[in-house]
Amino acid sequence: MLLEDDTLAAAIGEALVARGEKVAVSETTAGGLISARMLSVPGASRWFESALVPYSSPTKWDVLGMDREIAREHGAVSPIWVTATAEAMRRATGAAWGVAESGIAGPQGSRRSPKPVGAVAIAVAGPDGSRAEEHVFPGTRVQVMEQITQRALELLAESLGVRR
Repeated sequence: MLLEDDTLAAAIGEALVARGEKVAVSETTAGGLISARMLSVPGASRWFESALVPYSSPTKWDVLGMDREIAREHGAVSPIWVTATAEAMRRATGAAWGVAESGIAGPQGSRRSPKPVGAVAIAVAGPDGSRAEEHVFPGTRVQVMEQITQRALELLAESLGVRR
C-alpha cells in the first residue's frame, strides 16, 4: 500500500543519506511496490539508485547475469537465489545496498516448485554481508504482494540499524 506519509521508507532514506549510500531493488513478486514505497518519499533521488522487476527468466539471466545453476539447484524462491540477486543488483548499479525478493503470489502455485502460494524469499545485501529469510504469507495475490513489500522494507531497515 502506498502511504502519503511512509515513515518506514522515510527512515530508510534518512539512514542511507546519513551514510552516503544508495539502494537498488530487484523485485519479482512485489512487482514494483517496494520501489514505489521508497520513491513516494520526497528526496528519494538522494538515496534510491535503481530498480528492476525481472519477471521473466531471460531478464534474470541477461540483465543481472544470474547463474542458472543456482536456479536449477535451489529454485528462484530460495534464500540462495535472492541473496545472489541482491548482490547482483549491488554490482550492476554500484549501490551499497541491494534488496531482492522472489515468490509465488498466486492465486495458483508454480508448476515447477512444490512451494505453496504465498511463499517468498527476501534478501538484503550490504557492505557487511547479506541477510535472507523465507516466509509464507497468507491472503490474496495483492495481500501477498503488500506483505512482501512491508517485510522487505523492514529487513532493509533492520540491516541499516534503523530504530522505529
